[in-house]
Formats: sequence, C-alpha cells, structure tokens
Amino acid sequence: MRKATNLLLLFTFLFVGSAFGQSTDFSFIVERSTDPHAPYPPLHSGVRTVAGPYDLDGDGKQEILVSDYTGGSRVHVLESIGPDMWEHVYSTPWLDDYGGTGNGRAIAGGDMDGDGKGEIYFFSGCATTGAGCATKFANAAYTRGLYVFEYTGIDNDYGSAPATIYNMPDEPDRWQQEQLTVEDVDNDGKQEMMFGNNGSNSDHDNWWIISVSGDIGSGFETWSNEMKASSRNRAFDLVDRGGGSPYGMVSADLDGNGIVELVMSSWNNNNLTLAQAVGPDTYYLPDGSQGQHWAHINPTRDTVPLFGILKVDIDGDGNDEVYGSEYNTGDVWVLNYNRGENVFAITEDNYKLAVVPGLSSLGLAAGDLDGDGNIDLIGSGAAFSHNQYNDGKDPNWVNIVEFIGTDPENPAHYSPITQVFFPNDRTDAFDLITRDSAGVITTYRANADNGPQFASKFAFLGDVDNDGHNEVALGFQGQSDSLRTFTEVFNPADSTYVVDPTTIKSVVNSQRVFMRVLSSGATGIGIADERVVIPSDYVLEQNYPNPFNPSTSIRFELPIDKAISVSIYDVAGRLVRTLVDNQFYSQGSHEVTWDGTAANGAAVSSGTYMYTLKYGNFAQTKTMVLLK
Repeated sequence: MRKATNLLLLFTFLFVGSAFGQSTDFSFIVERSTDPHAPYPPLHSGVRTVAGPYDLDGDGKQEILVSDYTGGSRVHVLESIGPDMWEHVYSTPWLDDYGGTGNGRAIAGGDMDGDGKGEIYFFSGCATTGAGCATKFANAAYTRGLYVFEYTGIDNDYGSAPATIYNMPDEPDRWQQEQLTVEDVDNDGKQEMMFGNNGSNSDHDNWWIISVSGDIGSGFETWSNEMKASSRNRAFDLVDRGGGSPYGMVSADLDGNGIVELVMSSWNNNNLTLAQAVGPDTYYLPDGSQGQHWAHINPTRDTVPLFGILKVDIDGDGNDEVYGSEYNTGDVWVLNYNRGENVFAITEDNYKLAVVPGLSSLGLAAGDLDGDGNIDLIGSGAAFSHNQYNDGKDPNWVNIVEFIGTDPENPAHYSPITQVFFPNDRTDAFDLITRDSAGVITTYRANADNGPQFASKFAFLGDVDNDGHNEVALGFQGQSDSLRTFTEVFNPADSTYVVDPTTIKSVVNSQRVFMRVLSSGATGIGIADERVVIPSDYVLEQNYPNPFNPSTSIRFELPIDKAISVSIYDVAGRLVRTLVDNQFYSQGSHEVTWDGTAANGAAVSSGTYMYTLKYGNFAQTKTMVLLK
C-alpha cells in the first residue's frame, strides 16, 4: 500500500508593489520516517523543481509536479480542485535511501508514447560519482536511469512502481541534469525529451534529445537517441561547442520562421551554442562554417545559468527570446534574434549580458503574473539566513521585473526590480541557542544543517484555478529535517562561548517549507486564502465503543466532497467486509456501523481487526477489538 505523505498548510501574508497586489501563499512539507536510514536520509533540503501545469490523467484538472531533492527521489502531484484550492493526490514510491545521491534535480510530465495516458519523468540514481555511490549500486537492487510513471486509468494514479526505466547505455556513470523538457521538438507529431547532462567526465558531458516508440509499460517500448551533441570536441562529435558541463537546453524559434532552434548552455564562461530541428528525428548541428556557433557570453567569469534557461516571446513580435540567470552574479542575460538573422551563429549583436542586473541567481520563470498585458520575469531573491532573522529582516525570496518596452536587449525597457518580502516568521527553520553569560540569558537563532532557505525553481501556471488571478509555483530548498536546541556558556579564559553538551536536543522540524504558490492581480493589496488539501486533513476516529460487542461505530471527517471506501480487515490483512465501496460523501463528519459480521453475513470471531478509510491514493488505518 502506498505510504501517505503528510503535508502541512501554512497561511502567511506577502507584501509586494502595487502592481502585484493580490497575493497568496501556501506551503507544504513531507513527512520523515522515524528511522534515519529509511525511507530516506535524515537531512532533507526540500524541493529542487516544480513543473507544470499538466493534465496528465485527462480529468480536466490541472496538476503540478513537485520533486523531493534528497527525499528518496520522489515526485508528488498536487491537483487544482477549484478556485484557491489544491489537493495532494499522488506520490511516487520511495526509490533511494542513499543520502542525496538520488536525483530530484529535474522532473517533467508528458505523453511520449502518445497513448493518451500522461507520464511523470525523472532521472534517479547516483547524481554524483564516488566509492560510496558505486558500493550502493553494487549491493542494492536499484537501477539508475530515466524513471517513467504512467497514468493507470484510475483517477490521479500513476502506479506503485515505474512503468519503465530507461538506462541509457551511453551515459553509464552519472545522471545530473537541472532542466528536463518534454515536447514535440521536431514537429513529427510525437513528443521528445531534451536535456543537458553533466556527466562524470568529458565524454559524458552531452546534450540529448531522446524519444520512445511503442507503448510505455508494455515491455516492448524502444528508446531512441535522436540527437547527441558534445559540449567539447570528442571522438563522436568532432566539433568544439564552447566546452563546459551542459546544464540548460530549450527549443525556440529565434527568428520567427517556424523552424525550431535549440539553445544549449554549459558551465564555461556562460557558454551558449546552437542547433536546429530540420525535420522528423533530424537535427542540424552547426560546425562553424556559417559563423561562430558558440559564444562565451561572459568571458570574465566562469559561470552558468545553473537551473536552466528560459524561452519566452517577451516582446510579442513572433521571435522567441532566451533568458538565463548567472549563478554567480544573479544577473539575467538575453539572447535575441531578428527575422532574417543567421541563427547558426552567435555574435555580440545577438545577446545582452546583465540586461536585468541582480534579478536571480537560481530559478527563472516568465508570465503575465499581474494580468496587465506585460510579461514579467520572476526569479529567486536572496536566501534567508539566521543572521537576517536575528536582525529582524523579512525574507526576500522572490524578485520580479516587468518588460515595459519594445527592445529585449535594452535594460531601460524593464521595470525596476520588485522585491517580494515574506513576513519574518520562520523561527522553525533555525536552531535555537540559549547563551548564559554569568547568569544573563539571551537567545538567538542559527542556521541548521542545510543552511539558509532559498527559492529554487519556478513554474508559471497562468490562471490555473480559474479565479481570475495568474499563479506561479515556487520550490524551496535549505529545509532541515531536524533542528537543535542547546545552551552556550561563557568561558572567561578566552572570552568565547562553549556549548554545554548535556543541553543538546534534536527536534523534528515540523514546518519545512517545500513549496509555495503565489498569485497576483492588479487591484490593490489583499490576501486570498488558498488551501491545499492534504492527506492528514482526512480524519479517521477511533471506533466507539472499543472493545465492542456486538457492534461499533466508525466516524470519519472529510475536508472536501470525496469518493471514499471503508473496509474491515483481519490481522493477517485479509478483507473481512467492505462497509463503504468507493461511494461519494459530502464534506463533513460521517458515521458507519459494523455489526461484527463478514461479507457473507456470518458473525466473525473475537479478536483484533483493522478498519481503513481510503481516499484516492491515500488511506488511514486503525485497530479495534471485538470481545464476545
């Protein structure tokens, strides 16, 4: 049975400029096993990627995918179920318990086999090389590669195991991507997947486009490598493409002629290189004969848009622009072509470095967040540390600029940065230290093991819940699994504070913020209460009376209207009787009665029984005793 994931809902105020007045904020956490070795490691850094919106199960409701970066390489699905309301509906099973070597860096949804059943895609396995990783894979029945979970035909269900795992033979050593995109790149009517892989050595530093033929999950599907391009001059690709470790990869119609170009970035002085989709399964990789096909757009600094690059037609002229944020500086650059320009070459006329200085060093998204007709660039603000908390500062996790002109390469055609500040209430994110200085007691907060919190990647959702406000989902990292409390005592001999080891205690961090959704409108400052329905919102009460004879009542409470089942099992797990069989119940409290009989009407014997409330992909179980 799939383990239910416990989520926590928080409501906070968010303050932005007048153009971004309507604001909402909710967040969720993922529970941790009491065993530090399973189902995933004791430190938990949060969410690397959010992706969407999708309708993978075809029910007309939009979903977002949320990754667990070090939490067992899991993916969680949240579904929009109405205005300002979401529901956590599915989680992939635990896959990896090897402390952060699992890959929760990049996820995507799509339908690559074209059968109408949506799929969830992510790479799993060691994201780093080393003896520990090698030992793990030598001693465990765990496969490294592309994991695919496919919609089973049951609402919001994608299976308890992957439909298939593709272990690409050309990349045996390390899977490390930051951007995964699924779309019909070559216009052949089938979706492909494209990504850059930072491999374990230069031979494995490649950009890829892959596809699948046949039905995923049938056992007869065949994967194909449609394009493989090295960032370096290698034996299979004797062309220099600027070097460095590949990270970002997007398709974009740079010159507006209907033919898709591929823009690829790598970690070598912010290197960019180009390719083009020229036909079904056919790609043209420039060799320099038509002009310089790669460029180090920041020759003074070895940097990269670490979390990928962004395609958007920001000026609405029919030509796509590509943006990236420098990991080291936070400066955002733009790649821009006009109709008729040579898209097989990159010159200084085609890009502008630091077109928006200091906007984001990590994630970057684009969309008309405030609904005024102008595209906004949405990026990661500053990380929030214990020093900022102790100084009473509010966390600035998000920055926004609006394109307000006609020239994407002109810094004056972007508004000033709007810093989005959250209230300073994140005490649960830091260790609590008490200082005793000759009887004078003070307290302060310090970073826990995973360091300061920061917004990672974003997914612009549009008006996903049809409430008149556009939304963007944010992933958060730097979320420690546990926090410490301890006392420091002043040592006059050297004027330092020494930790009293007898006072050290660890407590579970019950409010690790993994994801938020922000929405914004153009009408004044206000709050709209968004809600995410989580498995723990469903309440299964202890039966009464207990022990019982001859009958007992089972009460449960539903947070929303929902089809549910209530079943009785013996201690061996055998079904005794189903009291409610996938019946629709309204929101609120309900009660059913069990008279101690089996499905055939015969009275059961005395003993311990289990009763289960099942709702969607989650369930709760309690025990009861029949005494005769």
